[in-house]
Amino acid sequence: MGSAKHRHQPARHLPGRGARPASNTDQDRELLQFNVRLAKARQAQADTNRIERKAFREHARIENAVTAYTRELCSLLDERGFTQGVTLSRIPEGGDSVLIVQLSDLHFNERVELPSNRYDFTVAAQRLAKLAQRVKQLGQSYGARKVVVACLGDFLNSDRRLDELLSNSTNRSRATLLAVDILRAFLLDLRAQFELEVYGITGNESRVNKELGWSDALATDSYDLMIYEILKRGFAGTEGINFCGFRANELLFEVMGRTFLCLHGHQIGANVQKSVQEITGKYAAQGITVDYTLFGHLHASAIGDYHARNASLVGSNAYSEAGLNFCSKAAQNIHIVTGAKGTDAKGSGAIDGMKVDLQDVTGIEPYPFAAEWEAYCPKSERKLHTPSVVFQVVV
Repeated sequence: MGSAKHRHQPARHLPGRGARPASNTDQDRELLQFNVRLAKARQAQADTNRIERKAFREHARIENAVTAYTRELCSLLDERGFTQGVTLSRIPEGGDSVLIVQLSDLHFNERVELPSNRYDFTVAAQRLAKLAQRVKQLGQSYGARKVVVACLGDFLNSDRRLDELLSNSTNRSRATLLAVDILRAFLLDLRAQFELEVYGITGNESRVNKELGWSDALATDSYDLMIYEILKRGFAGTEGINFCGFRANELLFEVMGRTFLCLHGHQIGANVQKSVQEITGKYAAQGITVDYTLFGHLHASAIGDYHARNASLVGSNAYSEAGLNFCSKAAQNIHIVTGAKGTDAKGSGAIDGMKVDLQDVTGIEPYPFAAEWEAYCPKSERKLHTPSVVFQVVV
């Protein structure tokens, strides 16, 4: 046996084993990690605050722009009445037909100065006056007592940038009121001979938001709806002018037993006939037979057996001629709907469509409007300019 001295000898600390005091390097590493975590937390909080401030700032700017726009609209509306000093004729009775005026792509606040075409508010007032003349001539020839005005959108060009909406609130409101003023004169001109029904949908260019929406809430954020509602409220209670409905993208109405579908046309593909039949097919699945489809959008007239595409009130502009090599004429469509003699059966009778050439307005007196409100958004010209980077630094 060994001695007690050897049995109770304390163990020695070997290198790498057991606890040892923390070195300065370990303390520095832990402090650095803590500081990094703290900096990340501070940055995350700063990012959150920045996003919240940006969201509030955007919301406040939109609200200020809309408030300024609405205030200017109200002040301008107070200056002019709709039927003050106007004597309305008696509503005609009977009649063998109804006329449908296909009204789309008016782009009131666009200015065009080309050798082949000129367009501004005055020319728009002349072309609509010429259209009313043709409607009254056809109505007299066919014995029509009623005119249905189908408003298919794009009544204004729109700048959809927030800064421009804010700074140009006066211009937007004045352009809206000018459109209302000219359309008011157009409707009163037709009312002198016919009873009127007015329907409307939104276009793609007159939307307020940058994004193109299909939901009712987003699609109806549009100058088209505002123009329609101002006219509706202005003519409220006026005998013989009835505003019968407004929808976001599609609308149905009936005339003499036939069902008409209103679209703007931006949802129609290159194969027009196929696209139209696909759209009407979804109504057929619901038990609704669409007899005729009305749309615009492409600024070129095309009248077929089951659909009619409207041109624009503008005609060719700088972008269509120089950018697309595409020329067109100012025109709008009129349809004469007649019923079969001696029967009220659905689908009987005829739908005769025609294009009314509005390009030349020589000798046509424009409707009077408040010329001091004129404001333009020459959007077609801007489309020709491709943005380019003059100097760019890449790191």
